[in-house]
Amino acid sequence: MHVKSLEEPELATVLWRGVQLRCPRCGVGRLLSGYLRQAPACSGCGLETGDIRADDGPPWLTLLVTGHLLAPFMIIAFMTNVMPMWLVTLLMAGLAVGLCLAILPRAKGVFIAAIWKLGAQTSADLTDES
Repeated sequence: MHVKSLEEPELATVLWRGVQLRCPRCGVGRLLSGYLRQAPACSGCGLETGDIRADDGPPWLTLLVTGHLLAPFMIIAFMTNVMPMWLVTLLMAGLAVGLCLAILPRAKGVFIAAIWKLGAQTSADLTDES
């Protein structure tokens, strides 16, 4: 497998790789091995990202983005009375669930990439200090 340069990438590049669910250092290996399960290490460069804990960041970002994307449509739909209220509610609920399912893994990728780039401690680092 071709590995890109291992020099330190810029923060914007690292975050974009997180959105793409790729290794923040090389951009080749997968960051997640399942829907939300982290891969223990990058298959391209060997970077160990399995111990990086994103905790509550991804759900927070997912709800923040989903709410801001749906808010204008909800306001318009509820104020114009173009469709019946039950249909608007059903449509908005479906869109909210779909957006949350699509955004959550990418939000986790962004947080893992940011934590790696900013050099925050991993759970392995925390247990070593005890």
